[in-house]
Amino acid sequence: MNTAAEQAVAAQQQAITTPAPLFVRACPGAGKTHVIVTRHLRGPAATLRGGRALLSYTRAAAQQIRDRCHRLGRPDATEYPHYIGTLDGFIWNHLVIPHRPPDRALQLLDSWDRVNAAVTLNHRTVPLSAFTFVCRTGTFADDIRRDLLPPAYASLIQSSGRCWDDWVREVYTVRRAYCTRGYVTGHEARQLALQYLDRDPDLVHTLRSRFAEIVVDEAQDCSATDLEIFDRLHRLGLPLVVVADPDQMIYGWRDADPARLADLENGLGTTITLDGNWRSTSTVCQLANTLRAGTRPPDIAVQTTASDPPVILLPAVFTRTGNRHLPSGRPITEIFLQHARHHGISPQQCLTTAHRRSHLPTARRPIGGNPATRLAHAWRVLHSATADPGLVDGAYRAGARVLLRYWYPHLDQTSSLEDQCAAVGIDTDVVARHAFAFLYALPEPGPRWPKSVNEWLKNGPRPAGAAPQRTIGYLRGAVAYPPGTGHTGEPCPTDNVHQVKGAEYEAVLLLVPDDDVGSRWVDGDPAADEQLRTWYVAVTRAQRLLAIGLAAEQLPAITEHLRHRNVPVRIG
Repeated sequence: MNTAAEQAVAAQQQAITTPAPLFVRACPGAGKTHVIVTRHLRGPAATLRGGRALLSYTRAAAQQIRDRCHRLGRPDATEYPHYIGTLDGFIWNHLVIPHRPPDRALQLLDSWDRVNAAVTLNHRTVPLSAFTFVCRTGTFADDIRRDLLPPAYASLIQSSGRCWDDWVREVYTVRRAYCTRGYVTGHEARQLALQYLDRDPDLVHTLRSRFAEIVVDEAQDCSATDLEIFDRLHRLGLPLVVVADPDQMIYGWRDADPARLADLENGLGTTITLDGNWRSTSTVCQLANTLRAGTRPPDIAVQTTASDPPVILLPAVFTRTGNRHLPSGRPITEIFLQHARHHGISPQQCLTTAHRRSHLPTARRPIGGNPATRLAHAWRVLHSATADPGLVDGAYRAGARVLLRYWYPHLDQTSSLEDQCAAVGIDTDVVARHAFAFLYALPEPGPRWPKSVNEWLKNGPRPAGAAPQRTIGYLRGAVAYPPGTGHTGEPCPTDNVHQVKGAEYEAVLLLVPDDDVGSRWVDGDPAADEQLRTWYVAVTRAQRLLAIGLAAEQLPAITEHLRHRNVPVRIG
């Protein structure tokens, strides 16, 4: 074991054994999952409270911890009294449901789209999910972030003839009506958790009797409200371990706040830093350091590799019809794969990513539009070999809603899928089986696809009690394809940065079509500029090879800056 590895292991061991309260700053590739699982398997120090809660932001991250426990021969570490799950699930199951009034039924939605909630003024309709709510610090009230409204809906509101305040009042009216019916999203659940804790701090006694420690992973993804909840739990005596990398805070739209995270770190008192990177080469670490705030040295590349290629800068032309390598005119991803093959890296280990999906060369973008377009997207998800469970769940729900709309025309389309099933007395598992069979039986979407869908609706199997009424519920409209989303045929994984956070690949291509990338990268402050932190997350997915596609006019400034920072670069 080399000196770098010895130092990295020593830091990990310190993070494993130091008692809570504790803040762990973990760089990319620091082995934080190893630290969290090993700390967990050592067992809580307290004897009366045998459990530990391990909280992650995604189901995939929580499942990774469970899988690690099973592989290490400790399935018991995933069972009661322990809790391994998402932050949303913990707040809902331990801070909301046990303490809600007995006469108040609640249903948690992952999005207002699940109940087709929408706000309408002057014949302009905007989905309720388009409005981002944020809590006011220290209160139970919230505000709407107008700056986070998608441009298309902002234009729609602008053209409505009604002022922003009118829309805000209507948004709150619509949301209040759904909450009265028992529907809440994660935002409202957090408000309720804070209210219950404020009314009766003794509510935490149940948590304290079960958990000797609460570990929060990826805390930089937490909203200001999440951090307030954990600060409250810490002050009420719950031992708290927070694992975070502030450099990877890229969820400003979700009200992530660097200052609030720093306040929580200071409040916990003890900080341990893990700066040994077991994932990336020294070149990748050096490049990543140019996108971090402060004057810290690069993270230490722990693994010694025979190959440490330079960063490849690819001059490109970015258009709505595709991204082309400037010297050759070929697709930029094709040039990237050529470089990867030269280093013995397979396409399956080559990630192409960008801040926005609209900058990517393939059709991995969330699809809105008419019902035909949404159903076509669901078809593609189910026929993809790489779709994650969240996309598959959304696809099945899109298919189920089409079926229920046709089978039962009288159903309330603003209700959740679960409530629609309950209203007609059909089990959700039955609907799921029909929905999957429906989507798998359909041909590939094309110009005449809605006709094929409607023929299947008319002639396909249906449950007893279904009562279609002629053509009500038929699919109408053409399938829309956003410009530039045609599949390029490249077999490498492709998605935006927010979707690949936590992943790692041998080679990564980051596309940065921004016309200010040079000035931003050279003179910007990552502590204040989320775009720089987003690029930081992207480049730190790379293990061996890193390529950056950017406009030719941005190339000189970036090349000079990286060479000045001692980053090996090559123009490709």
